[in-house]
Amino acid sequence: MKAGLILLGFWLLAGTGQAFSAGLPDGLPGTFDSLGPTVQQLPLANGRQVHFIDDGADLGLPVVFVGGLGTSVRVIRLLDFLRSMRAGLNIRMISIERNGYGQTAFDPKLGMADFSADVEAVLAHLGIDRFALFGISGGGPYVAKIASRNPTRVLSIHMAATSPSLGQPSRCGTASPASVYRDLLSQPMAFFGFPKDSPMHQVAGFQDTAFEEAARAHNARGQQADPAPLDHEIGLYCAEGMINNVEVSAPLFVYQGGADAVLDQAGSKAWEKAFPAAPLVLRAYPGEGHDVQYRHLDQILLDIAGYGDNILICKDNINSMVASEADAQAAGTILGHCAWTSQ
Repeated sequence: MKAGLILLGFWLLAGTGQAFSAGLPDGLPGTFDSLGPTVQQLPLANGRQVHFIDDGADLGLPVVFVGGLGTSVRVIRLLDFLRSMRAGLNIRMISIERNGYGQTAFDPKLGMADFSADVEAVLAHLGIDRFALFGISGGGPYVAKIASRNPTRVLSIHMAATSPSLGQPSRCGTASPASVYRDLLSQPMAFFGFPKDSPMHQVAGFQDTAFEEAARAHNARGQQADPAPLDHEIGLYCAEGMINNVEVSAPLFVYQGGADAVLDQAGSKAWEKAFPAAPLVLRAYPGEGHDVQYRHLDQILLDIAGYGDNILICKDNINSMVASEADAQAAGTILGHCAWTSQ
């Protein structure tokens, strides 16, 4: 009798509709669960393949996301701990893989302008005209380059844990960090390991996802941690120098940790010099490190969605938005979503 019910259940599952046998448990889904965003391919006229992710509703607010130094297109998965918030704000995240990482073959002749052209090709393929830009860490210079080529198309720019001086002489030549990172490529757990005191350890699975990203970025094609793409990318920062963004007038939001040991503390004057026509909002987080790019993703998403006049806070386990820094710093208040207090 039990065997008959099981066979009946399989027959019902195979038929049209989503009927289930009474002998099966409740809660069986009608579709498969997602394992994360799919990497798509766009062939270019010159024969190159561009790998990209388009994650969100077709009518959502398009945001081009550029991950940090040495990351693949799938680094976008590190933003998924606030995926439901992103969906609620109707944000559509688009990520394009850079030269030599993940599934993308390395070509030493390509520069930042070529990556910008790849981004523009993907946007044209998707039928997107205007878009926001979100860059973190080593992705910041690429965002600046994209903005410089598309000043009238950019809705807003969001720079997290990055600096306009990445390509300046003080970080080039013998002062370049290339050798430090090169030695870590064959050790994904070292390359993308967050400090023990990082708040990101409160997010279940975040650190493991970061380890997987580091392994993918430098080994997916069997390149076995070849340092050439990373050396090339760091060299591009120096080759570009200060990128000309005098025509960019979209709002510029900057997020920086006061204890960031990875980058210099570029103040408002440096950002205003880099983007002279862009209204600037600098969100400074004293005592915080390079992980502000993820720790304050909730505020970044709200800024992208147009709530940039206010600051997200949690007080008495209630989320709210306040307009002044004084209210955001009041006793018993933490910055960001109340989930940060409940972990």
